[in-house]
Amino acid sequence: MRQFLTISTLMLAMVLWTFTAKADFLSVHADIPLSFGPTQEGADTPDSIAGARVGLSLFILPLGIAYESYDVSYSNQSSDSKDTYQIASVFVNLPVPVINLALGAGAGMVTREEELSDGAKLSAEDSAATSFFATLGYPILPLFEVHVGYQVINAKKVEVKNSSGGLQYENDPSGTVWTAGIKIGF
Repeated sequence: MRQFLTISTLMLAMVLWTFTAKADFLSVHADIPLSFGPTQEGADTPDSIAGARVGLSLFILPLGIAYESYDVSYSNQSSDSKDTYQIASVFVNLPVPVINLALGAGAGMVTREEELSDGAKLSAEDSAATSFFATLGYPILPLFEVHVGYQVINAKKVEVKNSSGGLQYENDPSGTVWTAGIKIGF
């Protein structure tokens, strides 16, 4: 019996040694926005979106932190405007087999800059925003993953005023963002 236990222990150790787990202690995430869809009824579709979301997570906890900054630009005959979204988030990596799923929530601010075609500038207070996102990833190498994400940004409506303080219109910078990104583990 003693010989059986010794041999079993050695065989188990050998099997575990040859099949080591490939877990990353630290992972870095980077996402770029692919599209932005405003949720305000009758809103113009943006001409461009730029920016990134970067995140960091530890293997010890399934939690991570992320920071994102997006610039969404609009242009038409009467004005050029840009909404800048800056949001800090916390996310959780869910233990799902084969794929990697992360869910997150965050809060931040939206800043609006607008200039009319005659050169006059419009101003608006910063808008408080909350964000909820999900990413779905697929590992393509032991410590490398590609993923896509979907994000909903809810922001407070703000009044856009002219230089004399008169109300021009009310703006709702809420929207949805599709992202694509990578994760690298260390």
